[in-house]
Amino acid sequence: MMSVTRDQMVDALRTRGLRITNARRAVCAVLADSHGRHLTAPDIHRLTETAAGVALDQSTVYRTLDTLEESGLITHTHLGHSASAYHLADEPPHQHLVCTRCGETQGILESDLRTYLIEITERTGFHPDPTHFALSGVCRTCAGDTGVAADAATG
Repeated sequence: MMSVTRDQMVDALRTRGLRITNARRAVCAVLADSHGRHLTAPDIHRLTETAAGVALDQSTVYRTLDTLEESGLITHTHLGHSASAYHLADEPPHQHLVCTRCGETQGILESDLRTYLIEITERTGFHPDPTHFALSGVCRTCAGDTGVAADAATG
């Protein structure tokens, strides 16, 4: 699959009627360079101001993200109780596993969950979307701590 580029994002913003400013170009550049990362809007705001040296209002970031998501170039995921995280739509569909103790987040491909997703659908008629939310639990490192594994298994 081909990578979503900064130019594709800029074109999508233009097509949807947004003015193409240096700030919006910088947001697109940060996103285009974010492969494999899940960035919150505050992360994107900070990276844009720091890396690109562009001052911008937080509302510009949110408007840009909303428009890019409507265009199908990025998606967002809810990672536990934190802010939504954004990533490029060209990444393979995946689920997120978030440690409730240390906050570590790791991905697992949707294809690795296919058997479980099919079983959920067969049993309930419900078709889950594993890409939109995270599974909370305890990571391997934290589970190795005394008592955590038992808490995770029952809780």
